[in-house]
Amino acid sequence: MKLYLETTVPNFLFADDAPEKQRITKLFFQWLRICPDELYSSAVVTDELSRAPAAKLRQMRKALAALPITLLDTPREAQTVAQLYLNAGIIPRQFENDALHVAVAVCHWLDVVVSWNMKHLVNVRKVEAINRVNVAHDLPSIRVHTPEEVMDL
Repeated sequence: MKLYLETTVPNFLFADDAPEKQRITKLFFQWLRICPDELYSSAVVTDELSRAPAAKLRQMRKALAALPITLLDTPREAQTVAQLYLNAGIIPRQFENDALHVAVAVCHWLDVVVSWNMKHLVNVRKVEAINRVNVAHDLPSIRVHTPEEVMDL
């Protein structure tokens, strides 16, 4: 399987205010080191992570560097696809990067976006709406799951 790690995943490694998600995310990162899946991320993630405080940024970069992860480009097509999701009202405009995460994964034909963003991404109605747009534009379907769900897939 081809997994796209969205920004919330490394962020929850250090989310002391959410101990259960932090615990699961730490297990997930251990699991990622031995799972057969292909791991991907993008410049969108890199950009979002760069806004973290310096100490946390170093920790997140170190955690990601320990994984066999491929950094994807953000093709122009992904910008267009993200706009389709925004125009359809699936993801609010102020959260454009959430749409862009999904679009990058879709444009690179990945299988799953891994996220802790329950409001805009890990949401069955949002994913159904995203996939309706994808089908209408001859794009592949995508799944969006939490790290916990991915370990159980």
